[in-house]
Amino acid sequence: MTSSATRTSATDTDRSAGERWRADRLAAVTAPFGTASLDRTEWLSDTPRELAGLPGLWRGADGVAVGEGIDGGEIRLAAGQEVEIAGLLVRGFDRHGSGVRVFDPASTNRTSVQGIVAYADDPAWRLTGRFRPTAEEVFVDVVAVDGLVSPARLAGEIDFDTPEGPATLTVTGTAAAGYSAVLGDATNGDETYRFRFVDLGAGPDADTFEVDFNRLFLPPCAFSPEYVCPTPLPGNRWTIPVRAGERTVDRG
Repeated sequence: MTSSATRTSATDTDRSAGERWRADRLAAVTAPFGTASLDRTEWLSDTPRELAGLPGLWRGADGVAVGEGIDGGEIRLAAGQEVEIAGLLVRGFDRHGSGVRVFDPASTNRTSVQGIVAYADDPAWRLTGRFRPTAEEVFVDVVAVDGLVSPARLAGEIDFDTPEGPATLTVTGTAAAGYSAVLGDATNGDETYRFRFVDLGAGPDADTFEVDFNRLFLPPCAFSPEYVCPTPLPGNRWTIPVRAGERTVDRG
C-alpha cells in the first residue's frame, strides 16, 4: 500500500520538475538571442543593398546570404548558419529565395514578454498510447502558417484514452531525427494559442508512446510573427479540450 507520505513526495517531485521545465522554457525563449528575439526577415536579391543596423552590403547568391565589405571581408551564410554582428545575430535563411533572419535583443517581440501562461501540471494528462506505425514509407503535406506546403514522413498514429475521451495523434518524423506532432484542440483561440507542439522523443517503447501533455509548448510563431511554423495535420485538430501545457504568451 502506498503511504500518504510517498504520494506527497511524488506530487512534490512532479511539481518541482514542472516548475523547472517552465523556468527553462522561459529562459530559452527570452534569452538575448532566444526564440522571441527574432525581429525581422530580410529577403535578398542579386543586387547588393544595405540592411538596417548591419554593416556592409547584402545580397543573395545560390541560396547563400552574402555580406560584403564587413571588416574588410565577406561573410557567407548558408541556411541555418549564423554570425553575431553589431550586437545582432544574423542567420541564413532559404525560403522562396535567399534571406537572413535578424535576432535583436531589443526587439519588442522579446522585451514585451512577461512570462508564459500555463496550466498547472495534471497527472491525468500523462498518457500511454498505443502506437500504430505506418507500414510503408508515406509522406504527408504539412502546411505552414504562410501557406507553404512541404512533405514530412508519416511515422504513424497514437491512440489515447484521454481525460476527455478517445483521441488519435498523427506523428511525423524518424527514429534518427526524432518524432513530433503539432496539435490543435478545443481550447485554441480562447484559452490557448491557435496550436501547440509536442516533442515525442526518439521513439516508442515497443508498441506504446509515453506522452506528457503537460509539456505541450507554444510554437515559435507565438513569440514572433516572423516564424513560419507548421500547422496541425487534419487528424490532429482535436474536438476535445486539452487543458495541459503552455497556454499563451503573457505580454503584460
